Amino acid sequence: MKMKNILALALLPTMTAMLTACSNDDAQQANERVPISLSATTLTATETRANADTTLNKTYLGNGQAVRVRVSNTGVGSYTDYTYTAEANGMLTAPATPPFYPIDNTRVDIVAYSPSFASSTFTIMNDQTNNDNYVASDLIFASVSNQEKTTATVPLQFEHKMAKVVVEALANTASGVTTINSITLHRVRPSVSFNTSTGVVGSADGSMVSVKLVKNSNEGAAYGTAAIPGQTITGNLLTIETNLGTATYAVDSKTFSAGKVYKMRLTVTREQVNSVTQISGWTENGDVNLYSSGGDPFKLITLTNNGKTVTFVMVYVKGGSYTKFRDKTNVTGTLTDYYIQQTEVNNKQWYAVMGSLPPNELAGCTGEQYPVAAISYTDITAASTGFLARLNNLAGSQLEGRKFKLPTEAQWEFAARGGTHSRNYIYAGSDYADAVAWHVNNSASEMIYPIAKLGANELGLYDMSGNVQEYCSDYYTATPPTAQGTDYSGPATGSEVVARGRNRDSDPATILRLSDPDNVMVINFSHVGNRKGFRLALQ
Repeated sequence: MKMKNILALALLPTMTAMLTACSNDDAQQANERVPISLSATTLTATETRANADTTLNKTYLGNGQAVRVRVSNTGVGSYTDYTYTAEANGMLTAPATPPFYPIDNTRVDIVAYSPSFASSTFTIMNDQTNNDNYVASDLIFASVSNQEKTTATVPLQFEHKMAKVVVEALANTASGVTTINSITLHRVRPSVSFNTSTGVVGSADGSMVSVKLVKNSNEGAAYGTAAIPGQTITGNLLTIETNLGTATYAVDSKTFSAGKVYKMRLTVTREQVNSVTQISGWTENGDVNLYSSGGDPFKLITLTNNGKTVTFVMVYVKGGSYTKFRDKTNVTGTLTDYYIQQTEVNNKQWYAVMGSLPPNELAGCTGEQYPVAAISYTDITAASTGFLARLNNLAGSQLEGRKFKLPTEAQWEFAARGGTHSRNYIYAGSDYADAVAWHVNNSASEMIYPIAKLGANELGLYDMSGNVQEYCSDYYTATPPTAQGTDYSGPATGSEVVARGRNRDSDPATILRLSDPDNVMVINFSHVGNRKGFRLALQ
């Protein structure tokens, strides 16, 4: 989604006296001298953090930031330079001697750029982990040609002359990767030629450097942004330092174009610590608002109980509209933003909350990282003794007013299909079942498998196809409406509930497919069967 930050470059009231004082013309001439008044609209990609007062590498003209403005009579090409200063209220203050339109009504050409120190060679900062260095690397340029004298404000539209790389990295804590310490972009040529009159930039040049781009990190996630010259990178593109070592992501060839945003969402696991397990599609939309509703990429809810310390990794799902529901493709529905668990609830998490494992767990599948797989809907949802009630009580203030719940079927399917990042895969994350799902053709009889051993989907969610089928909160209906409105949650009453995703017994040619009518299971409230589990939602 395109966002516009409006930055006014207009004549302030205090400047009127200043302009009068610096003019020695007679009254008639002074009346004809018109100062050049400008406004700036910056097309920008905005990345925000919900739980902070600052923004994540947001392109803006901050308080005290200098902007170079150049003015020349049209067609002459001999520019006079002025330095304007940004104020906290978004206005830009002109220098003591501001630019004026010529008295003889000759038209003018105006150019502007930031950072103001840019010259014929522009070089980015190697360390963009702080916002000042990022802004100093994000070259923007605007121009207006053949401008006639006017007392009105002349709009300038700034364009990005660099490419923007956004990285969101998540540690798969279930696999033992608990901390992401840093993310670094490699093999970057840092410099370009820059024509300060036309805004034209040349090809990326200079010795290859590494650019640090983590803006914020915590136990399980790190995310940030870097501005780099447009260029093609081959070989080792990223390194992600974790508590278990350094993961490297290499590419055969990736081209970054100036003025474009490139977004990577990745997850690092113990089993593949030297490679990134999931890269979602690159976004090349020019300008994008990643979290317009203020969602963190991840929420980590950690608690210690019954001798176990566990973390529930909740992935932000930006709401949106959908047209697919089960096997129907003519549905209209909309979801608001929510979080969904990265993995199915595992035995360690169940034990921490409930104090014991479910009594009917499959033999050989009771390890801490296996999903719970022999529970009823009532075991999860009972008012005071169920898993959800106990978990919400234990999590307390960490939930920030939210509640853990089962996802609705609409939420589950929207997330399984990749949300607003969907590539319309057959299964949750791939057109190839073996890449993302345990099913009847690739798993041992009567077995289930530890969570997050295969690939993730576009949102970084694991095992939404196969392994264990997952309870949803909806009562079952065989005829869901095609007009589902906002946050559809199923019928108001019922005697059976929905489970989605199927399990390791499923045939990938039929019921394992998200669009297959039998991808849905219908389960009695109290029924306990093999390979029935769940993941959490938070809203």
